[in-house]
Amino acid sequence: MPNSRSSWTKILLAAGAAGAVAVPLTAGPVQAQPQAHRHHHTHTPTEATLTVVASQLNNPRGVTALPDGSVLVAESGSGLAGCPVGEMCVGATGSVYKVRGNFKGRVATGLASSAQGVAPGAPVSANGPSDVVTDRFGRYVVVSALGGTTESRAALGEEARTLGTVFRARDGKVLADLTDHETRLNPDGGDVHANPWRLVRSGSGYLTTDAGANTVVRSTGDGTTTTQYLLPKNDLPAGAVETVPTGITKAADGTVYVADMSGGRVGASRVWKIAPGEQPEVLATGLTNLVDLALDRHGDLLALSYSAAALAGPPQPGTLSEVDTDTGAVSVIPTGDRLKQPTGLAVDRCGKVYVTNNTLGTNGELVRVTY
Repeated sequence: MPNSRSSWTKILLAAGAAGAVAVPLTAGPVQAQPQAHRHHHTHTPTEATLTVVASQLNNPRGVTALPDGSVLVAESGSGLAGCPVGEMCVGATGSVYKVRGNFKGRVATGLASSAQGVAPGAPVSANGPSDVVTDRFGRYVVVSALGGTTESRAALGEEARTLGTVFRARDGKVLADLTDHETRLNPDGGDVHANPWRLVRSGSGYLTTDAGANTVVRSTGDGTTTTQYLLPKNDLPAGAVETVPTGITKAADGTVYVADMSGGRVGASRVWKIAPGEQPEVLATGLTNLVDLALDRHGDLLALSYSAAALAGPPQPGTLSEVDTDTGAVSVIPTGDRLKQPTGLAVDRCGKVYVTNNTLGTNGELVRVTY
């Protein structure tokens, strides 16, 4: 597949402040090898059970488990109803979906969603809310994908102003404009292309992965943005490929883990480990098409792959794996072929694992994985 920054944006759509400081990354990769889990348990050949928790979700993306037992899903929406075929339109169809006990429903609606018009009956793939967390007051804070620049966003109209930003769902206040950050600074010197994907709270602000800009950006909530990590290209035997940072999660001790999709090449995805006060290092390699990370209740890392095969061609099943946070050893969790274009991953306080599944179109699911 092409090594352009927009590759992940294009495939997902088709398939599914100045003076920033860049921290150089130092690689010390541990090649991923499927093996027994060292810390807590060994997986058996028995396949995991997948239970549908919610269905008919509109292009579901990131999943977040809250301390109160709630599970949130960011829905990228379905663009604008009636959008002419082949034209890009913006509609207020993005949302935040919540599951808590017997309650299931949308708790934030009317969020910006962009999508290209398609023929009747064809699935609509949208850019919009791609992850959601809560701030210290319990308000929903959303990061939205875009796949473009401030110029291309402006061309979509005022309704698109929150695309490519971190914003507050309640009133649409933009807390950090990742698209402006990339357009102004272009930290890696490549094509100017912003596609924010995941975020985590960090102190009084947020860390956001930008899968278009190849950066992890720190924001303070007052509009200030700083390039926290500039992820280098992955030097493979066939040539260097774009990094494409996707998933991000933060441990209780402050250690940050970042998933590196590495251009969508089979076996090229990496997991970076960034301990407090330390230089980033590669924890694990040899994975494929990583799109999200989460820590389980044992403190070990779960890694979600959008597809275990090359992204070119018909969609292939995704995979779920465990990564030992000390050694980088990988254990594949057997899910059969039941993960279809999964994009989001979370683990709740009881250790239950949630994944957004079948994420292209308006028949998406939130599933619980038991293994």
